Amino acid sequence: MNKQIWEMYKTSNRGQEIIDLFTFYADAEIEVFENKLEKILRKFGKESEIDTLFSRIYLVNNNISVYNSAIREKEAPNDFFTRFIEDFDVSYIDEDKEGNLTKSTKVHDVFIKKLDYRSISAIMDSISINLYIMHPLFFFPLLDNERFDIFVKNCDALGIEIPNIPNSADKKGRVMYYFSLCDVLDKFSVEYDLSAEELCACIYDFATILQEHKEVKNELPEPTNVWFTGASKADYQTTLQNLVPDSVNAWSCNEATKRGDIIVIYCLSPQSFIHSIWRANSDGVANPFNYYYSRVTVTSPIQIPPITYAELKADKYWSNVPIVRKNLQGINGIQLTAKDYTELLRLISSKGFDINTLPLLYSPNIDIEGNLKTENDVEEKLVIPLLTELGYTQNNWERQLSQKAGRNLKAIPDFVFFSKGEKHFQNAPFVLEAKFFMNSSNERMNSFNQALSYCKMMSAELLGLCDKDRIIIYRRKNGVFDRFNPVFEKHWGNLKNPETFSELKKIIGKEIVANLQ
Repeated sequence: MNKQIWEMYKTSNRGQEIIDLFTFYADAEIEVFENKLEKILRKFGKESEIDTLFSRIYLVNNNISVYNSAIREKEAPNDFFTRFIEDFDVSYIDEDKEGNLTKSTKVHDVFIKKLDYRSISAIMDSISINLYIMHPLFFFPLLDNERFDIFVKNCDALGIEIPNIPNSADKKGRVMYYFSLCDVLDKFSVEYDLSAEELCACIYDFATILQEHKEVKNELPEPTNVWFTGASKADYQTTLQNLVPDSVNAWSCNEATKRGDIIVIYCLSPQSFIHSIWRANSDGVANPFNYYYSRVTVTSPIQIPPITYAELKADKYWSNVPIVRKNLQGINGIQLTAKDYTELLRLISSKGFDINTLPLLYSPNIDIEGNLKTENDVEEKLVIPLLTELGYTQNNWERQLSQKAGRNLKAIPDFVFFSKGEKHFQNAPFVLEAKFFMNSSNERMNSFNQALSYCKMMSAELLGLCDKDRIIIYRRKNGVFDRFNPVFEKHWGNLKNPETFSELKKIIGKEIVANLQ
C-alpha cells in the first residue's frame, strides 16, 4: 500500500467516483439506491448474474428486516455477527395490507434453514452487501462469490495478509470467516485512515491499478493433469449452449488443479453427457463462500460430439472406471488418469472428431538414455533438465553453496533452492544432493545423512537424493525426515509417464517450493 499513490487516486476523478459509488445514505430514494448498487455489481461483480443477485439481495434484505438486524447497545460486532448467523434463515416473506412483513411458515417456502451454514456461506455476497449498507463501519461487501481468488489477489497487492481459510468440512467456520476478513480489513483501514467507502474503493479498484503494470502471461503451461467436473442446467443455459472461445468462467473443481490442466465438462442437465474440454486458467483455489468450496477458472473451450452416460456405461473400458461405476456421483474435481484420457480421446475420435485439436497431457523432455559416467553427468544431464521441466530457471538454485558447519568446516550441498540470509548462514526450503550411483543401502544411508545435515543447517522442508538410476524426495513431518518413508521415489524412466511427472511436480515444482520460503 503506497500512501502517496493512494492519495493521488483518492483525489482523482476516478477515485472520487468509485468512493461515491460505495456511499449509501439512509434517506436516499430507492431508485438512487438501486442505481448505485447496479453500477457496483456491473463494474465489480458478475454482470451476467446481476438479476439473480439483485433478487437474492432483496430476499435476504426482507429476511433481515423481519429478523431485526440492528446491533444492540454495547454489543460487540463479532457477538452481533455470531448471533445473527446462528439465528439466520431464508424464507419467502409475506406482506400484509399495512406493509408488515412476516416469514412464511410453509415448508416449501423455506429456502435456507437455520444452521445450514454451507448454504449460508454460498449467499455471503448477498448477506455481506446488506450488512455493509446497514453497518458500513463494521462490515465489508463481498461482490462476487465466484471469484474469491480475485479478492485475494487484490488483498495481496495491498499487502493485506488474509486469515487462513477454514477447511471444507468446517461449515460454520466458513461463514464466520467472513467476519475474520472484516476484522483484518478494519485493521487495515485504521492503519491507513480509510473510511468504509474508501476501503471498498481501495480493494475493488485501487488494488487493480497496482496490478495493471504487471506482466500478463496469457500462454498456458503444458497440462499435467486431467479433471472431471459437472455442469448444471443453469451452467448449460448460460455458458455451454453458446461457447465463447476466449471466455473465462469459474467452475467447481479440485483444489489440486494447476493452471494449464485439462478440464472435462460433464453436463448433468438437460441430458447427461460429456460436452466439452477446457483448460484451467488458474490454480484451484479454496473458496469458503461457495457451496462446493473448491473453484477454478477455465478457458479455451472446445466442444466435442456428445458422449452420453449410456455410452460410457456401455464401453468396455469406461464401464470399469470408478466414477462411472458410481453413476458419476460426486463428479466435481475427480482426477482422470492418463489412460482414462487416452480412452476418452478414442471415444471422441470414433465420432469423427479430429482429436488433434484437443490438448494432450505433457511428457517431459528428459534424455534418460544419456551416457552417464560421473556425478557431474547426473547433475548436468538429468537433474538440470528435470528442474527446467519443473519450471525452474538457473537463478532459482545455487550449486555448491558454502555453509558453515562448526568453526571452520563448510558444508557444500549440490543444489540449494531459493536460499536467503547472510553468506554461509543461508536458509532454504529444499536441498538436493546428487550422487553417481547409490548401489547399496549403506551408500544410500550415508547420502541421506549427508543431505540431512544440510537440511538441518538450512531449516529445509524438503530433502532430495538422486543418482543415475532414481530420484528420491523426503518431506519434513513433525520436524523429522523419515529416511524409510520418502514421499516420492521413482526411476528416471518413470518420469516420462505424465502422471508420475505430475506427482513429482506437486511436491517439488517451482511454485510449490517457492511458497515454502
